[in-house]
Amino acid sequence: MKYKLIAVDIDDTLLNRKKEITPLTKAALLQAQENGVKLAVASGRLPYGVRPYAEKLDILRHGGYYMGFNGGAIMNSRNELIGKSYLDSRYIEPVYDILRPTNVTTMVHKGAVIYADSKVNDYTHIESDVIGLPLNVVDDLPSFIDWDIHKFLIAGDPDELKELEQRLLTALGEEVDIYLSAPWFLEVMPKGVNKGTGLQAICDDAEIDISEAIAFGDSYNDIFMLKAAGTGVAMGNAEEAVKAAADMVTADSDEDGIALALKKLGII
Repeated sequence: MKYKLIAVDIDDTLLNRKKEITPLTKAALLQAQENGVKLAVASGRLPYGVRPYAEKLDILRHGGYYMGFNGGAIMNSRNELIGKSYLDSRYIEPVYDILRPTNVTTMVHKGAVIYADSKVNDYTHIESDVIGLPLNVVDDLPSFIDWDIHKFLIAGDPDELKELEQRLLTALGEEVDIYLSAPWFLEVMPKGVNKGTGLQAICDDAEIDISEAIAFGDSYNDIFMLKAAGTGVAMGNAEEAVKAAADMVTADSDEDGIALALKKLGII
């Protein structure tokens, strides 16, 4: 098969455990673009936190794309927004009513700032520290929100989040999408907005059949993208459910899994 687009998740897929792109992985993705294959970076992060990787991989010069908020914001190579989705404001209170008695931190994004409620825990600062954005704590988050939000990001103990995921799905699963993006992060998204629908939007804009796309990922929110792509590749360090959903499994992000898969598939 001739592939025309590569979509890669960031954390623990494009980046290794040291939060670095290895030289071999970077060289492989640059070579693929030189060979005419478009590249898209896809993340649950806000676009501000995704763009630096688009720049490092020379995506903008090669006419590629980058995706934030799990497909809630999609940018082309000219930094133009080609797709956006917001969580309907009528779900803010019902979601927060379920979260209020728990020990998790609830966060939202506005511009290049993260706002969190006052229930700070060991996982609250992970996104802020990784992306390098300020984290502001407010007392009454639902009342504070007066803008359109893309999602709720919920941080907490992995065991508590698994239980909370089921409670949210039971109460609101028919109306919003709820899934883990890391063991310590649970996301509440607009219904039908995920990396899979984001990949479809990118392929439509690029006039590429999604069957000609290959996607790489490691976490639960990547499953949508791996299933939507013509070929879904799970990293060796991926969650078992992700591996089960993929068409193939490559080496982990510390062992240049992306580069090895691209070579095996004949893209480089």
